[in-house]
Amino acid sequence: MSRNGTGARHAPSTGLGAPVVDQDETCPVCKTTRYFNRDMEFLINPECYHRMCKTCVDRIFKDGPNQCPYATCRKTLRLRGFKSAFFADLTVEREVDIRRRVAQVFNKVEDDFDTLDSYNKYLEYVEDLTFKLVSGTPEAKSEAEGELAAWEAQHKAEIERNKKLARASDDARKRRLAAEEDAARQRRLRDLQDEAEEKASAARFREEMLDSLQSADAGRAAETMDKIMLKKRGQQRRDAARDALSDASGGLSIRGLRDKTRGAADDNGPYDPFGGLRLAPSRVDLGHDRLQEYHSEWVDVTRSKSDYLVGGYSADEYISRALYEAFSGLGVFIADDDADRIAAAGSSEAAAPGGRLDGGDAL
Repeated sequence: MSRNGTGARHAPSTGLGAPVVDQDETCPVCKTTRYFNRDMEFLINPECYHRMCKTCVDRIFKDGPNQCPYATCRKTLRLRGFKSAFFADLTVEREVDIRRRVAQVFNKVEDDFDTLDSYNKYLEYVEDLTFKLVSGTPEAKSEAEGELAAWEAQHKAEIERNKKLARASDDARKRRLAAEEDAARQRRLRDLQDEAEEKASAARFREEMLDSLQSADAGRAAETMDKIMLKKRGQQRRDAARDALSDASGGLSIRGLRDKTRGAADDNGPYDPFGGLRLAPSRVDLGHDRLQEYHSEWVDVTRSKSDYLVGGYSADEYISRALYEAFSGLGVFIADDDADRIAAAGSSEAAAPGGRLDGGDAL
């Protein structure tokens, strides 16, 4: 009998009358085959990944930790460490377990890093460490185990915090999925109910139509049918209006739409077809305080650089002139600050301090 790292290998039996048994169906410890025990269950331990049947596991490790029964294995195993293999290939099973164990320690996310490059370097380091644990030499595996333990001890608080955040995110995702499934189930129930009501309504309409035609006078069948169809269309409109009201009360809502009914109950004034929109021209204030609110990259430089200020340059004057030139081609008149000149010209507009423009938009 020969053995390797994933389990014992047995030559198939070729004796006369004896069935050829696959080694994966035979327990390497007690030599029991699935041919004689259909309920046989194989277990493995992540310490060494040697396969054995559940009966042998209970018999050997029931009283406490014991050495693995494989001849070349010196691992001390415990009963609580055994589990059923998810993958048929134990090499894949071992790699998945290692990656799961590494992911529990290195559980940082992209938001924990300042740049994407730092996060990518972190992922590269984790993958190199995982490769050493999966396929490295014994020396590389020992080094990787030491790095894993050191990282876990150094970042224990962060690891626990990230685990809590991951559990909270997973719980929120589960609640969201449950809510979506419940909403879909409610929609299906409503659809089935609407379909049943539609079929019942169609059956009632058919019976009503037949009764009306039966009781109608001779030669007045067309008039009777018109009355029935008119009644049906009225019922359909009422149903559509009821569905619209139900959808508006608890259905889909679109963010960003104007609420046309807001304030309508409190406003006893005349009806406003513009919905509160004011079309009267507004004034653009060119006072010093308002001009200081205008910012751009090069204007801010001219306001603070002494080379421009000593030369007599004024950013406010430039902005005022730009506004004057912009409005001059739009038929907008500039209000003069001098009240006497406005009165002499017969203007009806009162001037505000600092100079203002009549326009449609505010500065």
